[in-house]
Amino acid sequence: MSARPRRPRLTGFTVLCEGPDLVRLVGGEDLRFTLRGPGLGEWLPAFLRQLDGRRDEAALLAGLPATRAAAGGELLERLWGERVLVEGSALAAHTPRAARLRLEGEGPLRGRLAADPAQPAPGAGVGAGTLRVLCQDRLDLAAALDWNAACLAGRDPWVWASTGPASRGWVSPVFLPAAGPCLACLLERFERISPAPEVWRALVAHARAGGAVEPVSFPDPGLDVLAGLVRWKAALLAEAEPPAALFRLQVLEVATLEVSAHVVPRDPDCPACGEGATA
Repeated sequence: MSARPRRPRLTGFTVLCEGPDLVRLVGGEDLRFTLRGPGLGEWLPAFLRQLDGRRDEAALLAGLPATRAAAGGELLERLWGERVLVEGSALAAHTPRAARLRLEGEGPLRGRLAADPAQPAPGAGVGAGTLRVLCQDRLDLAAALDWNAACLAGRDPWVWASTGPASRGWVSPVFLPAAGPCLACLLERFERISPAPEVWRALVAHARAGGAVEPVSFPDPGLDVLAGLVRWKAALLAEAEPPAALFRLQVLEVATLEVSAHVVPRDPDCPACGEGATA
């Protein structure tokens, strides 16, 4: 899977046009960037205001006159290098769509969802689509990564719902093929913060070698909560301005009955969707 196109977002900077050849970016009192060049003031301020994370670089540059496209590309590379630009979020790239669940995986959570699958949510002018859902009752990380790769190659959004940890349940962010993080980004983050990251790598290697990954038990009321979160996310996909929680990780703690939400950043070195991705 090759790296996805970047969706640049300019945030925290005021754009000042001080003449036909001079544009400044001001981020507070101490952070300033000065851009000089013939005719910059004629097109650059408007171009910079389009860097909102919604469109990828190719689409942005295609909107420039042919004589400006090369300069626009060089400017983007400079701003990325200066860390002036950040990756656009999945929320910024969201387009409303009604979504019917396409259930995959195994375990009692899939059974809960299959008993009452979400129907397309109402929305004027919104075409029916699919939300792929992988349900897992075990920590089969290899299967999750393979499924994520298949989703990245498709067009439908996807969600991972797992009770594999046993002490907690996970409902992933809604992942989008062209923006935001993917499931591999999330699993890489889990591995980094784990007190025993070697276990994560060992689980993947074990499954890749054909070893069995055993299911774990999970309380029935907890399964109902996780199933409700999946259905809720499917409904939120139809909204023109959904809450940010749609693109966050929800964690249900069995011991405390608490549900918490967590931001999942895109990993620029993700082997599935980042600069580290291979064709």
